[in-house]
Amino acid sequence: MMLGGVGARRRRGSSPMARLTNSHINSLDDNIAIIGDGVIRRSAHYGSQASNKRRRAVPGPGNDQESFALVETRPNLGDIMLEAAQEAVLAGHQQDSLGGGHLGRKGAHRLADRMGGPKKEENPPGGGPTSLFILTEDNPIRKYTRFIIEWPPFEYAVLLTIIANCVVLALEEHLPGGDKTVLAQKLEKTEAYFLCIFCVEASLKILALGLVLHKHSYLRNIWNIMDFFVVVTGFMTQYPQIGPEVDLRTLRAIRVLRPLKLVSGIPSLQVVLKSIIKAMAPLLQIGLLVLFAIVIFAIIGLEFYSGALHKTCYSLEDPNKLVKEGESETPCNTDNSTEKAGGSFVCNNTTSMCLEKWDGPNSGITSFDNIGFAMLTVFQCITMEGWTSILYWTNDALGSTFNWIYFVPLIVIGSFFMLNLVLGVLSGEFAKEREKVENRQEFLKLRRQQQLERELNGYVEWICKAEEVILAEERTTEEEKMHIMEARRRNAAKRKKLKSLGKSKSTDTEEEEAEEDYGDDGYLKTRSKPQGSCTGFWRAEKRFRFWIRHTVKTQWFYWFVIVLVFLNTVCVAVEHYGQPSFLTEFLYYAEFIFLGLFMSEMFIKMYALGPRIYFESSFNRFDCVVISGSIFEVIWSEVKGGSFGLSVLRALRLLRIFKVTKYWSSLRNLVISLLNSMRSIISLLFLLFLFILIFALLGMQLFGGQFNLPGGTPETNFNTFPIALLTVFQILTGEDWNEVMYQGIISQGGAQKGMIYSIYFIVLVLFGNYTLLNVFLAIAVDNLANAQELTAAEEEQVEEDKEKQLQELEKEMEALQGDGVHVENGDGTVAVTKGKSKKKEEEKKEEEEVTEGPKPMLPYSSMFILSPTNPIRRGAHWVVNLPYFDFFIMVVISMSSIALAAEDPVRENSRRNKILNYFDYAFTGVFTIEMLLKIVDLGVILHPGSYLREFWNIMDAVVVICAAVSFGFDMSGSSAGQNLSTIKSLRVLRVLRPLKTIKRVPKLKAVFDCVVNSLKNVVNILIVYILFQFIFSVIGVQLFNGKFFYCTDESKHTSAECQGSYFKYEEDELLPRQELRVWKPRAFHYDNVAAAMLTLFAVQTGEGWPQVLQHSMAATYEDRGPIQNFRIEMSIFYIVYFIVFPFFFVNIFVALIIITFQEQGEAELQDGEIDKNQKSCIDFTIGARPLERYMPKNRNTFKYKVWRIVVSTPFEYFIMMLIVFNTLLLMMKYHNQGDMYEKSLKYINMGFTGMFSVETVLKIIGFGVKNFFKDPWNIFDLITVLGSIVDALWMEFGHDDSNSINVGFLRLFRAARLIKLLRQGYTIRILLWTFVQSFKALPYVCLLIAMLFFIYAIIGMQVFGNIKLGTVENSITRHNNFQSFIQGVMLLFRCATGEAWPNIMLACLKGKACDEDAEKGPGEYCGSTLAYAYFVSFIFFCSFLMLNLFVAVIMDNFDYLTRDSSILGAHHLDEFVRIWAEYDPNATGKIHYTEMYDMLKNMDPPLGFGNKCPNRLAYKKLIRMNMPLDDELRVQFTTTLFALIRENLSIKMRAPEEMDQADMELRETITNIWPLQAKKMLNLLVPPLDQLNKGKLSVGKIYAGFLILESWRNTRFGQIDSGMPKQKGE
Repeated sequence: MMLGGVGARRRRGSSPMARLTNSHINSLDDNIAIIGDGVIRRSAHYGSQASNKRRRAVPGPGNDQESFALVETRPNLGDIMLEAAQEAVLAGHQQDSLGGGHLGRKGAHRLADRMGGPKKEENPPGGGPTSLFILTEDNPIRKYTRFIIEWPPFEYAVLLTIIANCVVLALEEHLPGGDKTVLAQKLEKTEAYFLCIFCVEASLKILALGLVLHKHSYLRNIWNIMDFFVVVTGFMTQYPQIGPEVDLRTLRAIRVLRPLKLVSGIPSLQVVLKSIIKAMAPLLQIGLLVLFAIVIFAIIGLEFYSGALHKTCYSLEDPNKLVKEGESETPCNTDNSTEKAGGSFVCNNTTSMCLEKWDGPNSGITSFDNIGFAMLTVFQCITMEGWTSILYWTNDALGSTFNWIYFVPLIVIGSFFMLNLVLGVLSGEFAKEREKVENRQEFLKLRRQQQLERELNGYVEWICKAEEVILAEERTTEEEKMHIMEARRRNAAKRKKLKSLGKSKSTDTEEEEAEEDYGDDGYLKTRSKPQGSCTGFWRAEKRFRFWIRHTVKTQWFYWFVIVLVFLNTVCVAVEHYGQPSFLTEFLYYAEFIFLGLFMSEMFIKMYALGPRIYFESSFNRFDCVVISGSIFEVIWSEVKGGSFGLSVLRALRLLRIFKVTKYWSSLRNLVISLLNSMRSIISLLFLLFLFILIFALLGMQLFGGQFNLPGGTPETNFNTFPIALLTVFQILTGEDWNEVMYQGIISQGGAQKGMIYSIYFIVLVLFGNYTLLNVFLAIAVDNLANAQELTAAEEEQVEEDKEKQLQELEKEMEALQGDGVHVENGDGTVAVTKGKSKKKEEEKKEEEEVTEGPKPMLPYSSMFILSPTNPIRRGAHWVVNLPYFDFFIMVVISMSSIALAAEDPVRENSRRNKILNYFDYAFTGVFTIEMLLKIVDLGVILHPGSYLREFWNIMDAVVVICAAVSFGFDMSGSSAGQNLSTIKSLRVLRVLRPLKTIKRVPKLKAVFDCVVNSLKNVVNILIVYILFQFIFSVIGVQLFNGKFFYCTDESKHTSAECQGSYFKYEEDELLPRQELRVWKPRAFHYDNVAAAMLTLFAVQTGEGWPQVLQHSMAATYEDRGPIQNFRIEMSIFYIVYFIVFPFFFVNIFVALIIITFQEQGEAELQDGEIDKNQKSCIDFTIGARPLERYMPKNRNTFKYKVWRIVVSTPFEYFIMMLIVFNTLLLMMKYHNQGDMYEKSLKYINMGFTGMFSVETVLKIIGFGVKNFFKDPWNIFDLITVLGSIVDALWMEFGHDDSNSINVGFLRLFRAARLIKLLRQGYTIRILLWTFVQSFKALPYVCLLIAMLFFIYAIIGMQVFGNIKLGTVENSITRHNNFQSFIQGVMLLFRCATGEAWPNIMLACLKGKACDEDAEKGPGEYCGSTLAYAYFVSFIFFCSFLMLNLFVAVIMDNFDYLTRDSSILGAHHLDEFVRIWAEYDPNATGKIHYTEMYDMLKNMDPPLGFGNKCPNRLAYKKLIRMNMPLDDELRVQFTTTLFALIRENLSIKMRAPEEMDQADMELRETITNIWPLQAKKMLNLLVPPLDQLNKGKLSVGKIYAGFLILESWRNTRFGQIDSGMPKQKGE
């Protein structure tokens, strides 16, 4: 009944019957229109909330004919339309009773379809545009076609056809050489039918909608354009004999895009998609910046490395035969070792010579030969895949001295910086979009609630009155009264229950709240009491049940279950390869025991709580599922023998560990907020799946059956659908995507023809890896922020509750007893709060003391001997607090660090090491003395403030003592001391010395504290993370235990067969080599849980996981060898793992660090009462100075004319054009260009250089020498021009003597001009400005990272420095080793970018051969098991912590990109300085107030008023700004800027009468936050009262006058012409 009521009112009173008499289609349409219109009307009607969130929709005049109010509001109304669609469905249900049910539903469908589909205008018959110039609106054919395409089954049929088409595409198997399987031939025949269906659909739509010329016609919709294109290309592919080169079948791949239509129906998908699309605008700016960086680096690469990679070693016997180093060819520098460049590769001149006729590494794809190759190579380096090999090749070809200067900045700027910007933008957009949707949903909910409440309330009131009447009547019996009261009570209980259910969203046992409301009596009453003899038994049963229920709830029961879970986990984890039989048996029985225990726990709970309440808790449901799974699995393995992959279910039991979350609020909130975002994550996964599907099908069309390389088909190919999916997924994770790209290009004709195919891979990496996967991070950041807010709110709640309890206690005490006692108690509570404030004050005081003056001596005796007055102790105190003491220690620390870095790790007894050793004695001596002095001064440990009470001092002491001990052993010269590896490791501790600097640099300490704090935060997640890692490794052990063995001879499959030797054939060799057969496990395997966790950690960093995946899919049975692609379904394990870990958990890590970093920044400002944006704006203002725009005084001189030319806009543009052309010229160079071409390039280049020189000369004439050097850009220009001139002269005259200095670096100046382009675009200028800002924040982060690298590099040198260098296969090579400090740092940098670190780790393990120079005995090996811990910890710190600090800094500074652009930010303020200079060219810092008004009107908002701002509004703003004027009525620069910011961001703006007070507070705040600058600037920023009070003129007073005048003019009296002069500002 009620629904009917609502619906009828929706229709604005017109009855459904009347509506139905209209014509069929029309009625349908009006129905929707009115519902839609009603929704919009009401949304406009409801309060101001709506009007802020959304442009108000204005209902038009027409009533029935009105479709949707405003077309512009369509994008914003997505949710309202959905809402309307649901309402239309409701309307449909009402009409069911009238026999018109299908209408309403169809209407709903139409409406939902309209969101993406065509939308027709309602026109009177015959009035609309004709379709194809023939069919008018009311033509019957057109009416029917329109009816068909709007008929829901038609839509579904089309979607099903699309899905079927995808299935057909996926079933095809591609064979080499265009062969087809029988199935494929059959499938090909279906092609025509699909085409026919799509063609019919397209033609129907064209008939109904018109083709293209009018609004809402067929081709005005993006989906339809795509469909049309598919149909047309489909017809073209039916006639393939157009040309042999063009294979049109690839065009078919576009069909694959059609499933994207599904997207428009799912709201949470729309959030994700919308946020990605919204982020496109800022992403494009960043894309341009990245492109710009790529172009600059590509041009530099083109200058330096063009043609460098074409030399390699050829055999002397056969000059066409390559000589390989190890497995692969290597570029060479020369074959004469005397001429070689440092660090380059020299051919062995006895067997080979170095010739330039090789096509280059990767079949010539990786090179810098022309701008295209160079850009591709640079892009590949930026994605951090394969960049080290490129670096090593260039080292081999040109020498290793300077190459890193090109590659390291490329990685740092490209990868760590630019690509992290993408992340910042996406996460900002996502948060904004989600907030919008949430607000919208809240609003709709609220509206519905209000409506229901109004109706309910009327109804309830009426019932209540009736009840009252009944109760009041005489004749009502007691029983009936009881009944009514009982019903009321039950109602109240229900309400309470609903409320509590609403509150507890936790994943834990919710049964508590549930059954407490059914208190005992309710419980007894709800049952019908069994009569007769059994009552006693039932009572007993009930009591028993209650007793059990209370037992189940006790703490000990809970912990008992947790301990069981823990033991179960241990049992599962003990399983490993080759375990003894008794363990297997024990585990088998333990399994049953645990299962029994858990089952009994489940049944007890079920009995105690009753099944209904038991299943209300989500955790119990989960438990039940896990247990039933285990039971099923046990039965199955008993009956069938051998478990079938369900052993995985056992591992799920480990999820029970999450029960602990109940007692850990921050963890619980994290889980809750993750569950809440499940929708966006699932929709994102769906989007990702669609994306992968589309690209896999596309890849099959392009590369299917083509990957036939000389070495056989690689494992990653596109021949069948499952493998294609895996290949695309691998490229998405970014691992070895370049290898797949090389294969793709080679298969399509190599570097000459196939380069166009690289576009496929680049798009895949850009969209998949950088955009979609970063949305995961965006979601994670968003959620964590939510979770942290939740935790904070809970903590506040607890605090508040405590305070309330205290107050209540006080009141009770007052009430209970006389005054005496209450006073004490009152004092107690007051004392508590006082204590708090005192503590804070003390902390502040301490800080102040630290900054000013020497510390006082501690008032305790030191070491029980030295009292505070003792002269020795006072002397020590004086020394320690000397101003230069700390500085001296810092110098010694840095010197000792340099000494550490200079050691020779290979030859331990070399002369250098001996000298450094003596230095080391000296340093250790200094540190010992420092330690002793401090101990004398501070005491050892017993009293507060003593030496060992501080963490840094403990570290110092440990380092010093260890060094002393090792020296003691050295001095005694005992042979034991020499060999003790422990002693050596003690020496390694010296590495920690640089950390001592952290304490002494306050800003560094702040960053360090931030890292430590974020670590505290990360601990929560780390625990969950390790748990999940553990669960996955247990599953891994279950699946692959003992299956990762293989024989070096691939034809043998068991260890028994793998004996003896076999022949191995090389490609170019005549005779085969004999090799031993060895049966061994893979490097990464799953034979026990520890190994599995290591394997999974490597997989999770994304390095080398495709190999692990291939091994897993090839794993057959225990102790059997591999068969390729034996079980492809094993890949599901890795895909799930990737989604849980790298896509999600790792992102939560990043998110946590980012959030902690931002909170640290905001924590500093909390006392200051201004937020971050305001602080950065004030920062800018304090640093800003007016720019001087030079202008010659005398207008008749030559100088003035030149100046006019130089500053004019056309001149600017001309120079810009020159720079662009110069860039294009630089891009035109290529390898092996003709002499003619080269010469013309050279002369054109000289021409450009000449023009730029002329520009510089003109500028110097126009500005004068002094003024010319004031602008940094001019200095930059001058340097580039001088460099270019020298370069040009050198090109001309310096060629003759080849041994003269190498001025290759001069070529850099040509590329440097490009940077000038950057200052043109407004957005790019802002981006760069922010870049510089974030660089200011980065030095300390970089210092920390540098320390991390330093420490690890030194440890690496000491431990792995003496390993023998291998060939390319072994990862410790001549390019990549720990034999010197620089090499060690480069190796670690390579690990930090994640280039094949697992291989390096394996190469450093125990049992490796030693370097010849290391003085080791014949039986001794080098390397160490420490490698595992060393590399894993380094990767963890580096990629999870340090590099994320980069991200944090960047996101912190770039938040404006996604913020609402109408909020003023520091990046807008540059504009003010620029425009001020036009009004005040001499930089006096003052302009007349009328000019100031002009200037503000000329500036765009949010900074200025903008020229559309009405005068009265501007006057009001100026009155509030109220800057003082000097005697010449001029305003000051800083004061104006600050007043603008203050007015705009409303920093302490209050009502007029409180403004003086606010000014005082603001002055105080500024003095607190900027103590140094405030002394000079304070009066300029916030003018003191005496400048504004009586007798002083200020802007506010003048414009108040104007405002009064204006108001007066607008009244009647003002209309009389008084002959007053008009004010200039009007």
